[in-house]
Amino acid sequence: MDEPRTVGEETPTAASAQKTETKHAGGSRPAAQQASFPKASAPKAAARKPAGAAAKPAAKKTPAAGASQASGAKKAASPKPAAKKTTAKAAKPPEKKRDRHEKQEAAERALTPEQRRLARKKHRRNRAIGRIVGRFFLYIFTVFVAVFIGAYLLLYVVFKGPSPTAGDKLTLSLLETSAGKFVPYLYFTKEEVAAIVDRNKVVELDEETDVSLIVINTPAPAQQAGTPAEPEEDDLVIDELKGATYHGWMMVVKDPSRVSVGISADYFTEKKGGLRIAEMAEKYGAIAAINGGAFHDHNGQGNGGMPEGVTISQGKLTNAMGGADLTTVGFDENNVLIMGKMTRDQAVQRGLRDAVSFGPALVVNGESAKFSGVSSGLNPRTAIGQRADGAVLMLVIDGRQVNSLGASLADLAEIMLRYGAVNACNLDGGSSSNIYYDGEILNDGVVITGSRRIPTAFIVR
Repeated sequence: MDEPRTVGEETPTAASAQKTETKHAGGSRPAAQQASFPKASAPKAAARKPAGAAAKPAAKKTPAAGASQASGAKKAASPKPAAKKTTAKAAKPPEKKRDRHEKQEAAERALTPEQRRLARKKHRRNRAIGRIVGRFFLYIFTVFVAVFIGAYLLLYVVFKGPSPTAGDKLTLSLLETSAGKFVPYLYFTKEEVAAIVDRNKVVELDEETDVSLIVINTPAPAQQAGTPAEPEEDDLVIDELKGATYHGWMMVVKDPSRVSVGISADYFTEKKGGLRIAEMAEKYGAIAAINGGAFHDHNGQGNGGMPEGVTISQGKLTNAMGGADLTTVGFDENNVLIMGKMTRDQAVQRGLRDAVSFGPALVVNGESAKFSGVSSGLNPRTAIGQRADGAVLMLVIDGRQVNSLGASLADLAEIMLRYGAVNACNLDGGSSSNIYYDGEILNDGVVITGSRRIPTAFIVR
């Protein structure tokens, strides 16, 4: 027989089973605890065990499924606020527009009938002005395009037309400018332009100036009483000239000792620009002046501060940089005009007191230079020469204008010979060409703002 169990003996077993159950929460009951119960409860425990065993995998899967569903729900729910924001952003412009429209309507309702009428009138006026301005600029643009196309076609007809002479003259005229040199290359190749220049040129005479051909008149002795005096030529005369393509002035100065070279500064620099022709005359107290020699003029933007070639003023050599291919022209100590290609040392050896550099020589020892074709283009020109009696010829031709297209180099030589020149040389032309007399510039010139700044000028005192 089994001994009866006391209550004191069962209590520790129940307590231990309770602790074990607490430690293994969520799992099956421990074997010691199952054994402490009567056998009648065994089927119940056995029935619970399969259910607990079957619940284990479900309990393990359920949290995972719940977590995945929760994360999926979060992912699915995350874009919803963005969609709401996007919808709100997309809805903002219409709302703003509607609010603005409502405010405008409220403001209009607040106006009196007279104020509303004036507001509508102002609105119609502003719209009308806008249409007028738009049509104006459209008109300007249309005119500009039409003029551009028309000019291009007109130049094409001249360049490529039936008259080679007209095409050559236009090509040479543009090549002689500072800003328009590129135009011929729009219609011709480089080889074609070179061919045009080669068949239309000036061949200078390779001769030195014969000073014996110049005999300067000395003042005539006083006439005896009762003897009629011969009429004398005015010491300074200015003639207006007109040709087929040009309009200009010839100034004749009887006494060559009055003519010298004025300079814009004692020391030339491009940082300091040159002087205008009137300023140059004022500086030296001259009564008359014409522009002088070459100077740095890149793309027609030069400021006249730096001359090119030999420059001598009142016996002082002021510049001898560059210009090796230029012709030097000036007066020696005997007031005879000397011309030729020379270095600064040669110029000093020749005894030049005043000189500039440009060219070409047009008349040498009474003989004209040789010209082929049209010789050159038609442009504003300046030239200086001397007659056999020593009188100085100072010529300026207007150009690039409706009433005066300009003169060619052959035209200059013809004018100089007509006035009796023994020697004559071309000077800087184009927009630099100016003739000044007694406080006034006689020619119209090319520059709209007035005469250009230049470093040198032939002045008459």
